[in-house]
Amino acid sequence: MRPYFITFLVIVLSFGTLYSQEGSKIDLKNVNVGTERLPTIFLFGEEYTARERDELLRGLLKSQFYRQDLRIIINLQEFISKRVFSFRHKGPVDIIIDGKTLKNENRYNNSAVYQAAGDNQVLKLLNQVENVRIDSNLNGILERIALKREIISIDKEIKKLMEDIKAEVKVDTIVIPDKTSKKRERELNRLYRIKNRQEKRLNETKLIEINIITN
Repeated sequence: MRPYFITFLVIVLSFGTLYSQEGSKIDLKNVNVGTERLPTIFLFGEEYTARERDELLRGLLKSQFYRQDLRIIINLQEFISKRVFSFRHKGPVDIIIDGKTLKNENRYNNSAVYQAAGDNQVLKLLNQVENVRIDSNLNGILERIALKREIISIDKEIKKLMEDIKAEVKVDTIVIPDKTSKKRERELNRLYRIKNRQEKRLNETKLIEINIITN
């Protein structure tokens, strides 16, 4: 009997503060809206007041917004009806500035850049913000649907092959009978590699995009 181990890589991700380079949680509390004209955010096409809009953008720009553990919590108020509610999102997001998608490592969150210089870049951008829109990422949604279908198909192939060669799963170990051909072993390993790769892509798929438009 030959044991084959399925290795799971577990990455422990810690949550920092809003301003932390390692931060992955953005939790903002809106306050009562007065008569003054407040900054707004367009959330899925609807306009909402967001007194802390600059802090939201500052936190996003300085965070590692591409990480799976990113969490955004922001309380908003409808611009017309004044209804208050909380918008919550967990997972990576796309940040698009004037039509250009921000890279994972950029001048706002790159630790290699002197901290003050990075802060100045953020402040400069915030002073130019004209519009902020949070929308569904259509490409991400379609990619996620395709990846889920592919993973289901691979699972069926794995199940059939394991039944054919009479392999067993014991805890996190796949036990393959000695008489199994090398070719079929390699095929099983190949299927697991593909599945792991596609599951990683699925987890990294961005379902939300944040568009920042400057003047």
